[in-house]
Amino acid sequence: MSSQIQTDARTLHSSDGTVIFAEATGSPKNPSVVLISGLSLSGCVFDDLCADPRLLEKLYIVRYDVRGHGRSGKPTTETAYESKMFADDFKTVMEAFKLVRPVLAGWSMGCTLPTAAMATDIVAHLPPATLSGVVYLAGVPCTGEILGELAGPGVANALPGLITTTDVVTFQKSSALFVDKVFAAPEKVPYKTWCLHAGHSLTPEIMKLTLGRKMDIEPLRQAGKEGLPLLIIQGTADCHRVGAQKTVEEVMKPYFKKFECIWLEGRGHALHVECPDDIVRPLIRFTESYGGKDYRGA
Repeated sequence: MSSQIQTDARTLHSSDGTVIFAEATGSPKNPSVVLISGLSLSGCVFDDLCADPRLLEKLYIVRYDVRGHGRSGKPTTETAYESKMFADDFKTVMEAFKLVRPVLAGWSMGCTLPTAAMATDIVAHLPPATLSGVVYLAGVPCTGEILGELAGPGVANALPGLITTTDVVTFQKSSALFVDKVFAAPEKVPYKTWCLHAGHSLTPEIMKLTLGRKMDIEPLRQAGKEGLPLLIIQGTADCHRVGAQKTVEEVMKPYFKKFECIWLEGRGHALHVECPDDIVRPLIRFTESYGGKDYRGA
């Protein structure tokens, strides 16, 4: 189905010259959502989701590969992975597709790394109300101590091996474990789907730079107090979260006046694969309610 959908694909350049691959589906007349994938992945994991007729009719979805990932550039310096650079990438995409106060929807560390945590970068470095709302699809808000609190033991055990540059076998085993933990029942997932989530050109070096970058969550918390809407969609069987010290709901709810959390019983980490309907409906509702609006009431 996804191969039949027309996309507007573009190769952009961020403020430091890094190539950013982005593509859009749907009508630009609709409320806009920027959709970002998780750690080690690219926007192609959302091909089927973005081909959903309901999304095509109701929303304008722009997705892009985060720096270091997929079809985007892969710099290898620490400065290239500073928080401001991720915000600059987002600004580049916004300007290229003429987006005005889009909703940011980040999956996994698409929230962090790249994705939901991307909201932390944007609010810290771009003008107020650049975003009209934030959606965490099994997402986390930032790296550092909070990431440690939100990571379940299953995925936490895989992370050290993902950043090793000296042991190929350990890296490969950790990568396979990391992918298995994406699904509630990996043995039932088609092999093609498993491979699609097995990582897209992310080296241990870039993985380390991505996970180790510093982020300031305070501006995001302040925006939440001022009215920035936050929707969290989380599976109860998410192996990236089960057994963690805290839930993302516990960490974020105290700071957001407009807050909603949807718990999906028995669902894992890859919600777009396991239960796309449970993403599509609330994403449309949330974006139609808040998309394009200034949450400060200005």
